[in-house]
Amino acid sequence: MMVAAVGITSDVVPPDAEIGLPLRTVRRTALLECLVVSGDPDRRRRFEAAVDLAGWLECATPETSSELRGALDRDFQLVIVDVAAPLGERVNDTVEIAEEFAARPGTLLVICGSEDDVDEELWARQLGAWLYLPGVCDGDSLTSLCVEARRLRDSAPAFAGAR
Repeated sequence: MMVAAVGITSDVVPPDAEIGLPLRTVRRTALLECLVVSGDPDRRRRFEAAVDLAGWLECATPETSSELRGALDRDFQLVIVDVAAPLGERVNDTVEIAEEFAARPGTLLVICGSEDDVDEELWARQLGAWLYLPGVCDGDSLTSLCVEARRLRDSAPAFAGAR
C-alpha cells in the first residue's frame, strides 16, 4: 500500500495507480580509486593507509614497473607519485606516469618530491599537479590530504562530470 501525502491530508493510493511525484535528480556516485606510485615500501603503506582512512574505494600500489604499466589502462581519480623514491629500475618510468596522469582530465595529481629541490617543484607545478609535497609528511597530514581530495572530487562539477 502506498500513501501519498499532500499538505495535511493523505490518501491511500491503489498499487496500480500512477502518481505524479516529482523525479529527483540522482547524483551519480563518483568512482573513488587512487594510485600510489613509490619505490619506498614504507611510503606506499603510509599512503595506502591514509587513502583507506579517507574513504577511497580502492588504492592500487604497484611494486614493479610491469605492474605500473598495467595501471595505465585504468582510470584513477587521485594519483600520488613519489618522484623522490622512484619505482622500478628506470627513474623515468615514475616521471612518465606522472606526466601521463597529469594529462587526464578529472585526475587529481599529487607529486611527492625531495625536500629543497626547487627544480622538481617547478616541474610539478608546470605539469599541473594539484599538490606538490616537498618530502612526505606524517599519517595525519596524509589522511587530511586524501580527505580533502575526496571532498574536492565529490563537490567540483569539473571532476564529477569528467568520468
